[in-house]
Formats: sequence, structure tokens, C-alpha cells
Amino acid sequence: MEMTDSDTRSKTPDLDIEVRKISEEEGVQNEDSYDDIKDENFDLFKEGGLNDEIDQKESTRVARKFDYHMMWILCTLYGINYVDKAALGWAVLLNFKEDLNLVGDDYSWVSAIFYFGYLGAQYPASYLLQRFPVGKVISISTLLWGVIMFGHIGCTNYAGILVCRFLLGVFEAPISGGFVLFTSLFYTRKEQVTRTMFWGSMQGIFYVIFSFISYGLGFAHNSHLSEWQMVYLVLGLCSITVACIWLVMIPDSPKNARFLNKEEKIIAIKRVSQNMMGTKTSDWKYSQMWECTLDPKTWFLVAFIVLSMIPNGGLTNFGTLVLSDIVHNRVQSIAISVGSSFFSSGQMLIYSYFASRHNNLRTIGMSCPLLLAIAGLSAVYATEDHGAKWGRVFAYWMINSYAVVWPFTLSIIGSNYAGHTKRATMSMYLLIFFSVGNIIGPFCFISADAPKYTKALATNLGCFCACFAIAVCFRLYLVWENKKRDAKYGVVQLEDVKNEERHEGVLNGMKDLTDIQNKDFRYVL
Repeated sequence: MEMTDSDTRSKTPDLDIEVRKISEEEGVQNEDSYDDIKDENFDLFKEGGLNDEIDQKESTRVARKFDYHMMWILCTLYGINYVDKAALGWAVLLNFKEDLNLVGDDYSWVSAIFYFGYLGAQYPASYLLQRFPVGKVISISTLLWGVIMFGHIGCTNYAGILVCRFLLGVFEAPISGGFVLFTSLFYTRKEQVTRTMFWGSMQGIFYVIFSFISYGLGFAHNSHLSEWQMVYLVLGLCSITVACIWLVMIPDSPKNARFLNKEEKIIAIKRVSQNMMGTKTSDWKYSQMWECTLDPKTWFLVAFIVLSMIPNGGLTNFGTLVLSDIVHNRVQSIAISVGSSFFSSGQMLIYSYFASRHNNLRTIGMSCPLLLAIAGLSAVYATEDHGAKWGRVFAYWMINSYAVVWPFTLSIIGSNYAGHTKRATMSMYLLIFFSVGNIIGPFCFISADAPKYTKALATNLGCFCACFAIAVCFRLYLVWENKKRDAKYGVVQLEDVKNEERHEGVLNGMKDLTDIQNKDFRYVL
């Protein structure tokens, strides 16, 4: 790849200097050498021929096999993971506060303590996901959180429920980051966004299903269990069942997928190698942690996620209470709240459809849904002292459009962070600040402001507006970064598998080079 004289004379950015230093310290060898490749699947990759092209029909067939054998389990587990957190929002309408004698801001702390556990467990979770098979970490975590869901049933006071909620956060910590890493093991960058949107949409779909289950349990009468305890019983059973199914049926990597033959395994490895991210290494590289910390992309995403999760932390646990003020019936508000989940899940599926046919929609998906959320929240805020009950209900449903941005944000990490430790670190940072936002969120809903929670709605509106501005700036930054890399290293056609430089980029990915170290890497938008 030739560079112009002006490129050669140009001053290297500070971040590039830092990356070069840490690469030398780490001992990254010459790009033409294969001796430093520690990717766990490189032997299988070589067996298929280093320069051999992939037949597109065969690639599609392998992707469909992954969809058929794995996607339904991924979707089920991710949906269950979400409703386990959302269960508190149903429990509070089924005498949860009264049975546990919660007063004042006790409920806010019960909501927030989950994210303290989630926050504290992020570094251990990221380390485990890097060092051990991702699928095993996910399944064992799910099994443990299912046990904790049963533990909620035995809680009789404030202290007991705080302990259970904290431990629930600890055991759920590996899930979102694990799903990002797991998806990147089996799918190409273009495929990742549609699959991430698909399993991400299960949040809304499972919320609808279990809202109706909770609604039905609201009319159940049992001499041993209250209605909210039966909700946790059902969810605990579902969690443990899905964990056992995952443990038995889901492979840890394409190499040990029992439903693939040898040729298909080679195709599967070569497919994901085109992401220029390699497949899987177990080394934990502190230099990549440092690079991730210096990377401007990281702080765009951190700012975006913490501001988008402040509304999430409040609305997830107080949204049904806000809605009950509109419809004046707590049990009915459970059933009516499902409209917001239909609204968000439907949008995710629509965006997934377009993402499968068009590139560079990730940052669009981070910004456009927020416009609907801003419109809905503005309408609820502006009409709080007026009628139009069903108009306000529809506006409340619109607010949940913000949920669409989460899977798009996850797909950004899976597609734009190369280097296994760097990607795991970014997942850790994202989920740390996910926790921070969700911890802050419930405390915006102060008991003195009930039942309208005017101040909380105004705070959430400001957060959504700031997130929209950050998403737009982030897209512009990625465009600028790609143009800068094109000017410095030459244009790389990302979809051209015959391109020699692209092949070099694939091998660099196998060497566990980061996106900054790999000169052939370009960011998807």
C-alpha cells in the first residue's frame, strides 16, 4: 500500500503514538509472520487455505444453520434476562411494597441495588468472558441468577430483598457483554447487527408475554404465596430451564459445533475472520485495556449510554406507577403497559430488516428512535393535568422507543472494536456506565413527587435530547476517522474479499491486533 509524501510527513496523532509504543512493548511481530498468531481457531483457518475465497452460497448456508440451531435459544435467554429485571415493576403493583413493609425511598434502593451488584461484577465478568468459553460463562451465570430468583420468594423484609437484588445483579453481569462476544464468534459484521437487533427485540416480546402472565397472577389466590411471589417462581423456573438447554445445546465456538461438518466449520471460521477481529484468544492484554481507555470512541459511547440509562433505570421500575396514574388501576396498568413493548420490539424488527439490506445504519439506529421517545415524553409531560387518557397512554408507549438504541449500541462494540481484550474492556466500560445510569435513574423518581413524577419526566427528557446530539457527533467522528485512515493508508474496500490488503487485514485480526493497530480496519457506521 503506497502512501503519499504528504502522508509520510504528516504528524502521527498522539493516540497512534501510544498504540505503537504498547505494540512494541507487547512484542507484536512483523505482519508477514504467522508465529505470533495465537487465535484458537487459526489451525482450522489454515486448513481451509490462507488465500482461498469463500463461496457466498456456502457462507449463507452456514449462517442459516447457526440461526436454525442457536438463535431461538439466544432469543429466549436474552428475553428471560430482561424480564427478570423488569419483574420488580410488576411486583410493586401486586402488594410487594406492602408485604415487605417498604416505605419512603426504600423501593428506589431496592431498584438501584441491583445495579450496584451489576457494576461491581463487571471486571470479573469481562475477565471470565475473555479467559473461558463465552457460552459456558453465560449458561452458568443464567443458572445462578435463576436460583436467586427463587430466593426472592423467601424475602420477608427490606434487608432480605436488598441482598437478593444485589446478587441478581452480580450473576447477570456477564450476559449483555457475553452476548456481544458470542454473536461476533459466529456472524460477520454485516450479519451481527441484524442478529443483535433480533435477540434484542426479545426484551419487548418477552415483556409482553410475561406482562400478561403477571396480569393473570394478579387475580390468582394462594394461601402460601402472594401474587408477586408467584411471578418470581415462574421466572426462576424459566431461567433455570433455559440455562440447562443452553449448556447442552449451544457450542462455545464454530469449531465445536456438533451440527457442522468439517468443511462447514472451516467456512464458519473463514467467514468471521473477514471481520478483521480474529475469532478467539484467551490472553488478557493490559495494553489493549489502556488503548480502549484512550480511544475517543469509548467516551462517546460511555456518555451516550449513561445518559440513556438514567431514564431506563427509572422507567423500568416506576413506569407502571406512572401509567397507573393515567389509568387509575394498578393491575390493569400491567396489561396496558405491553403497548410500549410492542412499540419498541416492532421498531427493532423493522430496523433489523433494513440493516440486513443496507450498511452503516448503526448510528442512525442510535439516534432516530430517540426522536419518537422525545415526542412521547414531551406529550406525557405537557398533558399531565389534562384529559385525553388514551392519547397519553399512546404517548407513554412512544417513550419506549429509546429501548431500540441499546442493541444498536451493543452492535457498535461487536463491529468496531478489534482486539479481544479491547472488545471485552469496552463491554466492561459500557456495562459499568449502564449500571451508573440505572443507579441514578430510580432516584429521579422521588416519593414526594408521586404520582405524576413531573421532575423525573423533565430530567428524562433532557437526557434523551443529549443522547441524540451525542449519537450524531459519534457518527461524524467515525466518518472523519475513516477518511483519515484512507488518506494515511489508502482506501480499503471492506466487501472485496479478493483485495490483497483485506487478506492482510484478516491475518492481522488473527494476530489479535486492535482496530487502531490494524491499518486495514475501517469503522462501520
